Amino acid sequence: MRFPKTIRLADKSQYADAERVFHLVFAAHPEVHAFTPQVRAALWESLMEQRTAGRVELFAACLMPDHLHLLVSPRNREILSFVRDWKSWTSRLARSAGHFGPIWQPGRWDRVCRDERDFDAVTEYIVRNPVAAGLVAADRDWPFTWCVWWEDPTGLPSATPA
Repeated sequence: MRFPKTIRLADKSQYADAERVFHLVFAAHPEVHAFTPQVRAALWESLMEQRTAGRVELFAACLMPDHLHLLVSPRNREILSFVRDWKSWTSRLARSAGHFGPIWQPGRWDRVCRDERDFDAVTEYIVRNPVAAGLVAADRDWPFTWCVWWEDPTGLPSATPA
């Protein structure tokens, strides 16, 4: 699946709209060719904590060797604040895990899911990313991929995208 160029919302308040679902991509800093195993573990643990923290609703995530995909919706925190705070926090975690220097590129790539079909396509894209990159044969084989449907036997998301 190919995504269009960044589609940023002109009205920043829309990043707080709990009816919107965002596909976010964070790229590693150019000096970081691949996250070390220690940094990867720290980043993944911090991300999995977000499932129950209540700041955002996490639908899918995939930490690749040099970037991260998230499918999230705001809850108690608007997306731009969440991104800023989470990147800052994980930068500190990376230092604690032995990384020196910046971990993330400034900014992010983001887009809003337009409808349920788009939501499903983005979810599929995120969980299939390691397979497409040739890292594993099956999406569930990559230890740094998660999707809410893998835990929910009904297969239904807890919120429907707008």
